[in-house]
Order: sequence, then structure tokens, then C-alpha cells
Amino acid sequence: MPKKISAVILNYKHPLDTIKCIKSLKKSDLGKTVDYYIVDNSPTEKVEKQFKQEFPSAVYISSPSNPGFAGGNNLAIRQALKAGSEYVLIINPDVVVGQDFFSPLIRNFSDKKVGVVAPAILHSQKGEKMYGLEGKVDWHLAKPEHINSKSIKDPKPKEAEFVTFACVLISRDAFEKAGLLDEGYFMYYEDVDYCLSVARAGKKIILDPSVVVSHESSSSFSRPTDKLWISFKSNFRFINKWLSPENRIIPYLYALVNYPYLYLLWTYHEWKYR
Repeated sequence: MPKKISAVILNYKHPLDTIKCIKSLKKSDLGKTVDYYIVDNSPTEKVEKQFKQEFPSAVYISSPSNPGFAGGNNLAIRQALKAGSEYVLIINPDVVVGQDFFSPLIRNFSDKKVGVVAPAILHSQKGEKMYGLEGKVDWHLAKPEHINSKSIKDPKPKEAEFVTFACVLISRDAFEKAGLLDEGYFMYYEDVDYCLSVARAGKKIILDPSVVVSHESSSSFSRPTDKLWISFKSNFRFINKWLSPENRIIPYLYALVNYPYLYLLWTYHEWKYR
């Protein structure tokens, strides 16, 4: 008997993206057998009706308080696990998948030590197509560094320190050992944090670049600088959670310099090109 899979899509003011994402999932290899959960962090009666008309069998969860990325996804993850799901897909609404999606990702779980699997993510970076791969943490600065490449040189699955949660498949066993996402992060760093927690619980994080999804990177912010304060707070939570007091000084100083610098830089570019 096939193991139960659930897909969780967190919507925030982008219902058309959410609909497009779910339609692509349903057209994929195992898409018709998957349970779908739509968590709406920006609910309106009109959008709720739209989702229910498009996907009558999906579970719709209204979250008027907007608990953020971790909190919103956790609302559905709890229900999915309670319903018996063995794998939970977390996917951003601006991601589109291809035909061969679920099956190759799930094959990685034949290794019982694997807890998290993610595909490569095709996206645009400064007008150029790039593949988002795995990431590593520069612990001297407590700075996550995402690896991007113009091509995929080796499609074989490989172990990673962390993967992005724009699209990620997580096993029930990983949730049971590491818990749910840390809701202390409203947005940003929660994916890095969770991968580290899963690894600490003895499970592997895998990037499978043989599977590629497309990420359109639609923004929930009217201005890019609006997200800096949220990221700054998440950065400090990450530092305090994962570093001993004596190792926090340099990361604190780096964050206190880097975020104002980014604010000024982004403000300048916004003014220059408007």
C-alpha cells in the first residue's frame, strides 16, 4: 500500500500563484493521490470561495492572525500527521513542479536515516537563470550561504547542511524526532534552523538535483526593504539558539552592520531605478 503524502501550500495574497502551484502538483506523477492543505495567511471570503471551487477536496485552513511561515505551515502539518501522512511536502505558492516529482524524491527515503529531501530550484538571479542547490552555514558570522549554479554538474543526490524550504519533502519520522518548525521565526532562517534540528536528531538532509522545480519568486512585500527587519530579528534568534554566548559577539556585530548597509543599498537602488 502506498504511503500517504500531504502537500502544504501557504498562501499570502497570491491566490493565483497558489492555484497554479497546486494544479502543477496534481499533474505530477503521484499528484492525484496526495492530500492537499491550503493555509491562508491572508484570508478573504472571495479567496476562500475561489480555493474551494478550484479544489473542493483540499483542506482549507484560515489563519487570520498571520502566524508567519513556520506557524502557518505548522497548522497544516499537525493535521496531516494526525491524518496519518508519512511524508509532508512544504511548497511555496510561486513554485511549479514537473511530471517526475514525488517518486524520485521519495526514493531517497529508502535510506531510513534520511529525514529531509529537496529538489534543485530553477530561478532568476539578476536576470540570469540559476539553479538553487544546497547551503552551508558560515558559523563565524552565523550566516547561511545558499549555493547557486548556472548548471547542474552532478544530478546524484547528496547530503547537505541545509536546503531551502521553498520546496521540501519531510518524513513523518523527522517530525517525530525533531518536532515541528520553530514558530519563533516569523519568516527567514526557519528552514536552516529546522535542517540543523533534524541533523541533530540523527537524520540526513538530502538535495536531489535530479528533480528540478521552477520558482518565480513572487514577493509578499511592497518594498524589498520591508523584509529586512523581519530577517534581522530571525538572524538574532538563530544566533542565540545555535551559538554559545562567547561565539555570538562577531555574528552580532556583523548583523548590526550588515542590515543597515543593506537598507541603504536597497533604498538607493529603489530610488535610482524607479
